[in-house]
Amino acid sequence: MERDDAKLGDSILGFRSRMSSLRMSAAKFWLGLRKKYRSDPEAFRRTAKTRTYPTIPALPRALHALTKVEERKVAGRAVFNLTPRQRASGWHLIYAHGGAYVNEFILPHWRIIESLIRHTGASVTVPIYPLAPEFTHRDAYPFLTEVYRQVLATTPATQVALCGDSAGGGLALGQTFHFRDLGLPLPGRLILFSPWLDLAMTNPGIPAIEPRDVMLSTARLLEAGQWWAGGDDLSIPTLSPIHGDLRGLPPIDVFQGTDDLFILDARELRGKVEAVGGSIRLYEYPGAFHVFVGATFTPEARDAFRKVAHGLGSSHRE
Repeated sequence: MERDDAKLGDSILGFRSRMSSLRMSAAKFWLGLRKKYRSDPEAFRRTAKTRTYPTIPALPRALHALTKVEERKVAGRAVFNLTPRQRASGWHLIYAHGGAYVNEFILPHWRIIESLIRHTGASVTVPIYPLAPEFTHRDAYPFLTEVYRQVLATTPATQVALCGDSAGGGLALGQTFHFRDLGLPLPGRLILFSPWLDLAMTNPGIPAIEPRDVMLSTARLLEAGQWWAGGDDLSIPTLSPIHGDLRGLPPIDVFQGTDDLFILDARELRGKVEAVGGSIRLYEYPGAFHVFVGATFTPEARDAFRKVAHGLGSSHRE
């Protein structure tokens, strides 16, 4: 692939190329064929309102081989703890899955978590938080707070990282504001994959990017955001963390594709954090789609996981 290291340094781009990889391009093509079935807001509304509440997919065999798996209940909801069987690094990730706060935990989320463990040696806690439209953020935050308190009972906050993709990435940052307001110790790091930072989708540049986004639909996101908010102001920081007080946060790593509706908000977040003297690294991957790390077979995803490991000071490798 064509490279231009002088212009595209690691400090700016996660994957130092002007072009997406062949595997990324193939995955985008397949996703693009399916997008038309995901763009109808009325069908989305009808399906969400009449569905059977989602169940949790079984863990892949590879995760059972890689980790000791414990499933427990917190406030009546499932929480998974995965501890590496070998070479644990001491880090503990709390992973919030994406899906617009509506869609269930799916197999690619397990694959992301598996890759994180292989690259970092971290233990991972996966809280299965309540979803909209049946529930709202007011149901989720007390549950997530109790999960965080339980992790802090066994792990120093400096060795905890909040992590998530898409809605889960926004939720990871939102939890940081919430925990700070409660007087809890803040986590050591934030790791955000294509985070949803503004439920109202107010950036004026979004319509120009939408034709390139093979996964997301603004109309459906706006509907889901209203359900999750449950009538509350969409701009409050626990819903749209780009509007929060960004001073004093732990270091943030953001991994973002350029063909993703959320790229503009990620860049705005970087600017705002830097303006208040915070630490943030935004890794942009040219041509990559929303939550591209879920395509763990691509060079871009593998590069992102290596950078996560480097950020945590881990020498682990896949």
